[in-house]
Parts: sequence; structure tokens; C-alpha cells
Amino acid sequence: MSRPTAPGTAVPAPGPTGSARGPVRIDRSPMPRRFQAFWVGLAMLAFFPGLYAVIMRVLAPNEDLLALTASFIPYGILFSLVSVLGFLVALIRARRRRALAVTTTIAALMLALQLGWQAPFFVADHRPLSTRTITVLSLNLRSGGADLDALSREASGADVLVLVEVTPWAMQGLRSGALAARFPYAVPDGQQASTRNGSAILSRFPLSQARALPPTSWQMWSAVADVPGMGDLTVVGAHPCNPFCGTNRWSDEHRVLDDYLDTLGTDRRVLVAGDFNAVDDHAPMLALKHAGYRSATDLAGAGWLPTYPANSVVPPLIPIDHILLDDRLTATRVTAFTVPGTDHRGLRAVIGGTR
Repeated sequence: MSRPTAPGTAVPAPGPTGSARGPVRIDRSPMPRRFQAFWVGLAMLAFFPGLYAVIMRVLAPNEDLLALTASFIPYGILFSLVSVLGFLVALIRARRRRALAVTTTIAALMLALQLGWQAPFFVADHRPLSTRTITVLSLNLRSGGADLDALSREASGADVLVLVEVTPWAMQGLRSGALAARFPYAVPDGQQASTRNGSAILSRFPLSQARALPPTSWQMWSAVADVPGMGDLTVVGAHPCNPFCGTNRWSDEHRVLDDYLDTLGTDRRVLVAGDFNAVDDHAPMLALKHAGYRSATDLAGAGWLPTYPANSVVPPLIPIDHILLDDRLTATRVTAFTVPGTDHRGLRAVIGGTR
């Protein structure tokens, strides 16, 4: 009786007359893995959008076209996650792993970078409060088309409203009824409010030092609110033009806002709210952060709060509306709300002084 041959060993091949001709090696080379190309292809397809998001975040371009695509930088996390998972599956299944190990590592580093950029928005800073708190609402009225009755209900517990895309007709509505009763002070007011489109500041507290910023597509305004238990609070209604405006108006109008904020100095509490037409990863927002203005969403750890588009079949995708605070202020809570008639969600922030 013949004995079984061990796998992978050479066995003699019988000759024509049954004699051994010599050893024949059994071919044990592996068959190609099924679907390996699918996993690698999926990972590569997701890799490049993730890489583009990282490049846009690092370079932070000011050009209109690149700024438009950079609006979706936060979604690079999803692409990088798919890329990492695809490469990991392919790496586990692979027999030659060196190249896949390198690309998997690069994809993982990209994912880690992007998670690091977004993580602070989910972790509260817990700055200690030294004053009372007030509630601030910010909303884009979409050329005055927002439902003012719905806005009045949302603002029933607010202390300060910062509104943009306010038309003279909308200002008339804001200065009558429940909103006027709740917010007796407004900037602009009188003749200025009846002739110019732009931002508006409504307050329960007296407003002074009303100033129109240098002309932009939508006029921006600032004023100082005398808040009991807090003192003077400088409020700026911000609304630079969006990248679709062309001819670099987006970056130019952000520069107008930046230059004005530079004139305010560091010895006052400053709140800047409105529609910035920029996400936190855009160059103008990074510049404001470098200048000491932090997002209330970030300070409160409120997480992902996209505001545009609203009231649409498409859910809100990008957070381009913000409430920014200097280092003398903090936020304890930030939420978003929806008002019919506008394509932006509003933001509600509870803020207070820190020193």
C-alpha cells in the first residue's frame, strides 16, 4: 500500500514503463482574490475627494471657484473614511501588501487630520462665566421674505436679534407688532432703515454708536448694546457676498468686515453674527479665528449645525451662518431653528461674558 504524499512536496512521475522519470512539483501558487479590484477601486475613488478636501483646508484659497468647492470640505471626512475602510479590506485580503500598506496609512492620516479639524465643534470649552447670560438669534431673511410671525415666535425669549437681507419693507414689519414690543431698539432706524438693504440689529436693551460699515453688496451695520449685568456689547451684523458674486467680491467684502473689526480693538466685548457665506474651513473664517473670534457653536460644543439650504427638498448641507465671539465672551448653548420663507436656518445662542 502506498503512503499519502505530504502537500506541496515533489513526487516522482511514472515513465512510460512505470519507472520514475524525475520529480514533478505540485503548483500551489494562490488564485487571485475575488473582488480585490473592487475594494481597491472603491478606496481609490474615495481617496481623491478626501485628498482634495485636505488640500483645500490647508491652502484655504480665496479664489471664487475654489472657494465654492471648498464649501464642502467637512464632507472629506466621509470620503476618507470610505477610503480607509476599502484599503483595509483590500490589505487584509492581499498577498502583496507593501503598496497597499502605504496607501492605507496615507488615507488614515488624512482621516485623522479631518477629524481633528471637526472634533472641537463637539467638545464644549467650558469657559467660566463672569456675567449674566443673554440669548442672541441670527437669521438671513432672504430678501425680506421670511415669515415674520414665525420669527416672532422663535424670538419670544431672545434678547438680541441680528438679521441680514433686511429690506425696507421687512424693516417696517419688524418695527411693528410683537417684534417691536419685544425689541424696542433697532439699528438702522429712521431714514436709514427705509432706504437701504442690509443687516439689522434689534435689541431689548438700548443701542448706541450705530455705524454703517463701508458699502458692500448688502450693507453691514454695528451698534453697541447696553446690557444690564454685562455692560457694553458691540454687535456686528455680517453678510459678505457669496462666491457666486464673482470678481473676487467674496474675499473683498470679507476684508471689509475684517478691517472694521480690527478698528474695534481688544478692550470691548464683540459679537459678530450673520450669514458669512463661508464655512469654518474657508480662509476668511480661519482668519477671523486667528484674530480671536471663535464660533459659538465651537465654544458650546454644539456639533454639526448646517444652515443652508433650508425649506428645501435638499436638507441643510453647509454651515455658512455663524455667531462669532471674541475672547471676552463665551457660549453655553447653540441650536438651529427654521423659519418659513427663507433658505437659511437661524442660530440661537446663549452667551455671557468671561472677563
